Amino acid sequence: MKNKIFFAIFMTVWVVIVIINFIWPKQVFSEEENRMLATIPRFSFDKFVTGDYLNGVNDYINDHFAFRNFYLKLNSWWEIEVMGKKENNGVYIGKDGYLFEKFEYNDKEKENANTNVEVISDFANRMEEQNISTYFILAPNSIYINNDKLPNNVEVANQEEIINQIYTKTTNTKNINVTERLKTENKNKQLYFKTDHHINSDGAYVIYTEYCKAANVEAKEIDNFNRVTISNDFLGTFDSKAQLLNQEPDELFVYKNENNINIKEAIYDKQITNSIFNEKFLEGKDKYSYFLNGNNSRAIIKTNVNNDKKLLVIKDSYAHIMSQFLCQNYSEVHFLDPRYTNFDYAEYAKENKITDVLFLYNVSTFVQDTNLKKII
Repeated sequence: MKNKIFFAIFMTVWVVIVIINFIWPKQVFSEEENRMLATIPRFSFDKFVTGDYLNGVNDYINDHFAFRNFYLKLNSWWEIEVMGKKENNGVYIGKDGYLFEKFEYNDKEKENANTNVEVISDFANRMEEQNISTYFILAPNSIYINNDKLPNNVEVANQEEIINQIYTKTTNTKNINVTERLKTENKNKQLYFKTDHHINSDGAYVIYTEYCKAANVEAKEIDNFNRVTISNDFLGTFDSKAQLLNQEPDELFVYKNENNINIKEAIYDKQITNSIFNEKFLEGKDKYSYFLNGNNSRAIIKTNVNNDKKLLVIKDSYAHIMSQFLCQNYSEVHFLDPRYTNFDYAEYAKENKITDVLFLYNVSTFVQDTNLKKII
């Protein structure tokens, strides 16, 4: 009798779960994890034989079961708080609310870095033939600058040494060391988000001033800006991966003045606006896309700065938050993302009368990047 009751309860619960999952609204994109969710794979006999079809079905089920976000957070809490894990889904759970993504620099990363060094050196040589200066900034990540916030007994590769090694191999560029300044300034002021892989606006200003020194342009003093908090509940990419319960959010702030508020035109691929800031992103989780309208293959900022200087920034997303400062000294700033483009950047520089080029990457992205080779 007990077995029958247990079986009846089990079957009832199972049927209810199946029904809930069947009627549960299906999403295409997960804001919590900041990624596209799996879709139902198209059946083919070959995929069925190799197991790819069933793997695809399994991925779809895992991405779309009911109450998935709550389960992920509960599972994360169990593994960290109860089981005592130091990391979850590749993210270290640090002290004082800091989260860090693991950084690796093995053979694969070294090979990528060497390839990218050759590409940048060749490109800079072509720029030199056009009398265009090429600058190169590799920014360290929070895991190195804030290594005192890491869990106990976690060791991380010395990013400063890696950056210096890369700079040594790169030719025809003016390499800008921002690491020392970031280390010094970070002792008194938070320069990186706790829940995201980017620098914040204070970190961006440090990099901007170091660039200005190298490029022999006058940096705008911080007193010429108004510091504006645009969100107090920013949870970034590390939070999306770690899926923690009760993670304290970051403050998202920006430095505004006449040069970055009032611009002539901003072209994002085929979209044309009059701002480098997009308020609509503050309504969702991907608030960092407030800067420079998120990920675009090309963004062109035409400012009211009255000179003939035009800057081409070849970059990862660290450059997005830099846009508030880089538009201070140039009539035009062109941002190109090698992930989404496939054309000759040297010809682009010539056609658009570029006067300066800046390669701007964080070291973690740079050593993993396989797209830079598309620019030449």
